[in-house]
Amino acid sequence: MTIARVRGTVVSRRRSDQVDGARFLVVEDCDPAGAGRKEYLVALDMVGADRGQLVLLAQGSSCHWTARTANKPMDALAVAIVDEIDLLGTTVWNEA
Repeated sequence: MTIARVRGTVVSRRRSDQVDGARFLVVEDCDPAGAGRKEYLVALDMVGADRGQLVLLAQGSSCHWTARTANKPMDALAVAIVDEIDLLGTTVWNEA
């Protein structure tokens, strides 16, 4: 898994993924403290994340392991909203 910050959304009326009600997010890869690396990708939002929040991303074949995405053409999923990150005993990110 990787850490990313939600930067926006992608709207598409015609889709082949067949995941009803799914929303796509534009996310920026981040370091553990939430600093952006200016590398972006699109991920399916599985958790209702908002712009600016940090999320955990699952990528690759593990994206096909959920009931909503089994056998669907998914490459990245936002699977959790990050509340806090502790690195070596120091809180480096806190949503509050």
